[in-house]
Amino acid sequence: MKKRIDTLLYDTDTAKKIASYEAPYPRSDIQYYEEELYKKRTGEYFLYGSGNARSPYAEQVYGETSAWEDGEKIVPLSYEEAQKWFEKANNENDELATDEVYEKEFGTIKSDTSKKEQQIFRLSKTAIQKVERMAQKQGKTKSEIVENLIMSE
Repeated sequence: MKKRIDTLLYDTDTAKKIASYEAPYPRSDIQYYEEELYKKRTGEYFLYGSGNARSPYAEQVYGETSAWEDGEKIVPLSYEEAQKWFEKANNENDELATDEVYEKEFGTIKSDTSKKEQQIFRLSKTAIQKVERMAQKQGKTKSEIVENLIMSE
């Protein structure tokens, strides 16, 4: 599947498939769906999902208000969202989302004993995009990027 979202092209044929997930239903079940995590050559992550008529990927039948059919969708993900998705998929089935691939893609899980506190800051859209790019490029969370910038002063 190929789709352009916010001027960026996402293509399952040219991106690298990282992992996959299958819902815990038989394929014939109306709720069945599957998801695949991809990484573009430029480093962006995205999720390709497809499913039956009562899945998260169902699409409304054209002209009908209460009829749904099988569907598919591409969803861009941030580094942190891709990491969280992978962790969920790995916990469900570590054969489709292996520990080895997780460590290669996201690094080993760090155990940080220092207490973290949540604080909300308002940033410009440009600053947020720059932090997201830095996080993807460096393989870190956005929180780690911001903390490193502050602590380097």
